[in-house]
Amino acid sequence: MFVDDEAFFREYYLDNLSQEFDVTGLSHGKDVIETVKKDKPDLILLDRVMPDISGDDICKELKGNNETMDIPVIMVTQLTDKDDLIAGFNIGADDYVAKPIYLPELLAKIRSRLSAKQLYKEFESEELLNFLEVYETVTTFHSRHEILGLIAKKVSESINATRCSVLRADEDENCAYIIASGEDESVSDLKINLNDFPEIKKALHSMGNIVIDDLTEDSMIEDVGGNLKKQPPGMVAIIPISIRDKYTGTLLLRVTAPREGLSDRDLSFCVVLAKAASKILTNAKLVESLRLANVELEKLATTDGLTGIYNHRYFYNRLDEEFNIAMRYNVSLACIMIDIDYFKNVNDTYGHREGDKILIELAAIMNRTIRKTDIAVRYGGEEFALLLPHTNEEGALFQAERVRTAVREHRFSGLSKDLNLTISLGIATSQKENVKKAEDLVRFADKALYEAKKRGRDNSVLYREDSLAAG
Repeated sequence: MFVDDEAFFREYYLDNLSQEFDVTGLSHGKDVIETVKKDKPDLILLDRVMPDISGDDICKELKGNNETMDIPVIMVTQLTDKDDLIAGFNIGADDYVAKPIYLPELLAKIRSRLSAKQLYKEFESEELLNFLEVYETVTTFHSRHEILGLIAKKVSESINATRCSVLRADEDENCAYIIASGEDESVSDLKINLNDFPEIKKALHSMGNIVIDDLTEDSMIEDVGGNLKKQPPGMVAIIPISIRDKYTGTLLLRVTAPREGLSDRDLSFCVVLAKAASKILTNAKLVESLRLANVELEKLATTDGLTGIYNHRYFYNRLDEEFNIAMRYNVSLACIMIDIDYFKNVNDTYGHREGDKILIELAAIMNRTIRKTDIAVRYGGEEFALLLPHTNEEGALFQAERVRTAVREHRFSGLSKDLNLTISLGIATSQKENVKKAEDLVRFADKALYEAKKRGRDNSVLYREDSLAAG
């Protein structure tokens, strides 16, 4: 089930999730509690900010009710500040995704939560609590070494095991590496000789679970040196974590315990946890590879090839997003259109190559001068744009003047020392009655830019309905 008051996101969930899951949705928060009690969904995607009732309040009520407290809740939020996220977890949210939503990440989190619910059914009482603790914790880690180290540690603590290690092995190399140990967190890539561990070689050969009641009495150790034979009697279990691949190798969970120390329940716990770890690692790897590929593609699609700042396409995507946020939460959004004064003369005098260098330097000046939340864009040619979220007229005029002054005082490398490059700036903000849509903001900023040029250039002009104010 998803709960979101925005039609765009409701359509997004239906289009992207319905092929794999049975999906239902609500457009407001007031009926969520009763609907959830009646329908008992397996998972809830819950928008954190809604006009009638907040997602935080809904989550708190769901987690405080015995009928609904076990249903996983993934919060969907615009807020990614650490304190805000901690607050969400404190009221019981199981996970979160940030808008704009990255689909592979959302799918991975949904699958992990649904897999966890299915796996929980295999355990009861203390075993269930142990499994819950391990599974819930490893899904919050991103480092592969951290995930495997935690599994080894929790297995050692949760069952009657004397040792637990995660190994990366390759039978062809006749060696293996202990990459995580439940007894020593510092252990990483400790090399061992597989000739001394015949049970590992057997697991590698079969790629199945190997359980030996007492390794010291097993026929496999007849050709092994005396060190193993001197060990106290004990049970050994080897459980594959994931199928070998060229990046990971074969991962194995090796558990040792006193003879008859591992019950069938303990072994079942290890097997299920190994399966869970395999899914987590697979999802983490898939999400990371897709994220990197997506980031690179997005960068190519949204970045200006010359200056390295955002391009015209990205500007209009973000303009729509920021304008919708501004309208929804009644905050101001400012747009500044910028044009280099007499840039044609610069190109004609110094050539287009020097002109390109000036554009690059100007983009760098803008990035240094604006705030982290502001968005600098090469709009086209010698024209640039700035989007300033949560900025009113006074703040926008101040930022425009900062940029204008920084450009005026900069000595561009390709120009003669006595030549100052200047810019003209037009400013418009969203909190005006005649700003009905995002395009109006750009149109009015363009009008103000035209006025700035009429007034002699090298100035900032603020658009107003009755008159145009200069900076």
